[in-house]
Amino acid sequence: MNKFNKICLFLMLLPLTMQAQSDPQISQHLFSKTHYNPAATGASTYGNITLIGRHQFLGYSGAPSTGLLNFDMLAPSINSGFGLSVVYDRFGPLISYNAMVNYAYHLKTGENQHLSFGLGAGIQVHQYDASGNIYENESDPSEYYDRDTQFAPTVNFGLEYNLKNWVIGASITNIQRYFMKSDLRFPNVNYYLYTRYRFELGRYWDLIPSIAAHYDNCTVNTELNLTVQYIKLFWIGVSYRMSDLFLAESVVPMVGFNITDFVRIGYAYDYNLTQLNQYSKGSHELLLTIRFKTKGDTYKTPRFAEW
Repeated sequence: MNKFNKICLFLMLLPLTMQAQSDPQISQHLFSKTHYNPAATGASTYGNITLIGRHQFLGYSGAPSTGLLNFDMLAPSINSGFGLSVVYDRFGPLISYNAMVNYAYHLKTGENQHLSFGLGAGIQVHQYDASGNIYENESDPSEYYDRDTQFAPTVNFGLEYNLKNWVIGASITNIQRYFMKSDLRFPNVNYYLYTRYRFELGRYWDLIPSIAAHYDNCTVNTELNLTVQYIKLFWIGVSYRMSDLFLAESVVPMVGFNITDFVRIGYAYDYNLTQLNQYSKGSHELLLTIRFKTKGDTYKTPRFAEW
């Protein structure tokens, strides 16, 4: 590979290494938060299984794709929640897997309110798959076609305070990076802060504004969301995402339906507001949540468990 081609390859991989510094981006994250805030584990008296699939920047070869599985349930006899989170993320030749076991303790602080402390621990697997690389001189012995795999432990910590109509949370992911050498293949420490409030508009309608912020030691992303929900049937909303200095990044319309009392589906479409919009057809994201009753469940309200 000549010097010019090496420079071109570096420039092409640069955004990929920057992407690796941050946790995967998910637009419907407030519907299932345990993969980045273990304190949300068991926040509902129902057990929850959530699947999310996301494909970004349609129209680009090797564009990011993400898969998420969250499971959590409450053990009311010990005021604790237990769960599992598995995240798959791919961006070009970079592939990552993250499997976490989550635990939360819920401390009751008053009527219809509790403070939760959460801890998650697991393993990260990061791969660089060069099998699809195309080089000018394929016989050059310096060319790389193999798959490099690295393993590392991972630890998350979070807090969440829940009242009847209000929730506020904060968390830190990849805490182990405080004690590891710098490695571009693994995400930096990431910080999250969010709050959500539900205004009850009569008996059946809810208006739910929310604010979320995410810092990955490189950029600050801020998200404003407004959702209108009709009890037991559907919700519709929109998010407005900004990067550093409140630069517009994307607008995200979303819609969802509660098919039954125990199954919900959701869809979000990211419309990019940056120059990438000239080349990308946007990002699509699907959500499926299945909830189930657990032993000792006394939840009577007709609202969906995680609003």
